[in-house]
Amino acid sequence: MSDADRILATYEVRSTPDEVAGLARRIAYEQTVELPPALVTDPVVCERVLGRVETISSLDPAAGDEPLSPGTTAAASHRVTVSYSGELANGQLPQLLNLLYGNVSLYPDVRLADFSLPPAVAAEFAGPRFGIEGLRRLTGVRGRPLLATALKPRGLEVAEYARIAGEFALGGGDLVKDDQNLVADFAEFRERVLRCRDAVEGANARTGRGCLYFPLVSAPLESIDLHFDLVRAAGLRGVLLCPAVLGLDAVRALAARHRVVLMGHPSLTGGLARGMSLPLVFGTLFRLAGVDVSVFPDARGRFGFAARTCGAIRERLAAPLGELAPAWPCPAGGLQLDGIEAACAEYGADTVLLVGGALLGHAPRLEDGTRAFAERIAGCFPAHRVDPADREEPPAEPVFLPFRPEFEWDGRESSPYKTAAADADIPPFRGVRRVELVGRFGETTRTDLRYFEVEAGGHTSRERHVHPHIIIGARGEGRLVTGNREVVVRPNDVAYLPPLETHQLRNETEEPFGFFCIVDHDRDRPLPA
Repeated sequence: MSDADRILATYEVRSTPDEVAGLARRIAYEQTVELPPALVTDPVVCERVLGRVETISSLDPAAGDEPLSPGTTAAASHRVTVSYSGELANGQLPQLLNLLYGNVSLYPDVRLADFSLPPAVAAEFAGPRFGIEGLRRLTGVRGRPLLATALKPRGLEVAEYARIAGEFALGGGDLVKDDQNLVADFAEFRERVLRCRDAVEGANARTGRGCLYFPLVSAPLESIDLHFDLVRAAGLRGVLLCPAVLGLDAVRALAARHRVVLMGHPSLTGGLARGMSLPLVFGTLFRLAGVDVSVFPDARGRFGFAARTCGAIRERLAAPLGELAPAWPCPAGGLQLDGIEAACAEYGADTVLLVGGALLGHAPRLEDGTRAFAERIAGCFPAHRVDPADREEPPAEPVFLPFRPEFEWDGRESSPYKTAAADADIPPFRGVRRVELVGRFGETTRTDLRYFEVEAGGHTSRERHVHPHIIIGARGEGRLVTGNREVVVRPNDVAYLPPLETHQLRNETEEPFGFFCIVDHDRDRPLPA
């Protein structure tokens, strides 16, 4: 493996000059083999697994060489760079975190300041689904920051939250989100989502603009998809969530399953930031997890972030990282009207400026307060434009597909059953066509409906999957061959195949055999039987 295929991790450590080399070596061993050096002698392990200390350098505060981590004292005297084989990340975000900072997070004298990924490792992550360009398409706003606010405080009636959202949209706001503590049962969540959506859409209809409403999604993981489904069914384009509360890999999985903008709130990130640099948390890690908008405290706020740190977060969100889209910085907490020009100069056009109390309390009418902030932002970017025609609208629902003879549907085309390039490891098949009906065209669904047709003498692959199947006979007669039995499938017969059940469908007649198949929308690739 070449050096270009290795992950580079930079740690800030507190150590004396005489001991720092030993501490660096302990990090390399602890994060990979977890054994004393005398016990690590296998040449393959040493070459492919063992971490490698690359550099050790001194921190010199007198020369402006500031630590990247918060709360680091003068005793944090060195930076240590250790490289790891990219294969050790296994293409997984949890394992990447474990590799870089698992055991040594328990060392009081070690913080993870930075890391860089080789292209092959970065390619394993999808990152933000929308990013800067995608959110601009949803709002129709070009060439200036977006103005955002939060629905607060907790304890108001739903009608009051809807009023705030509607007035903000009327005043020219771009994005209104729930506060991070507006957690409720599903019935109350549903009411707030629908009432606030209606208020914002009503305002948009009057102004011709495209203000977005992002509700907070915070629920146990076993029920969180239900909340996302409601958001999509309501026609909303994004949500607020707390990545450090839910877990970074849970957020990554939600980003993969649901086609909505993810706005990441900083709640609980202080715990992460005690062991990692703030730019790494709010920039690189949030972006790897799929966050499109990263909210963090502005230097003018109450949390004591330094201006240098905020600038580094903005840079991380836009820096090259494989093929990942850049994400939006969202400074918040303390922005005032008279500080808008400075914030615009510091963060630039590709920024979401989140204004809470200063906007909500600016004028007797929230609409007027919003307009004052919106006009101040617009004045900093005279060449900006807001074009309703540039907005990307959600897919129209419901969907109706008229049936045509020979099992065709208006609006859907037949496609190959499998492609040789993508499925070269799959056993043979012959004479099969497929029609994707529902699930791959923007519909809000957890399952996909497909139609398959096997010509006379044809057969599907003999394979298995982690996800289950439901098969419904549609035309002709076929044979379903599973791991331990064989049955005839005729029109309206129903078969359920549990996970990892080997199966194949064969047509031993002279007429076409067709069947519907229902599978998970997010599913695994087929496995050979």
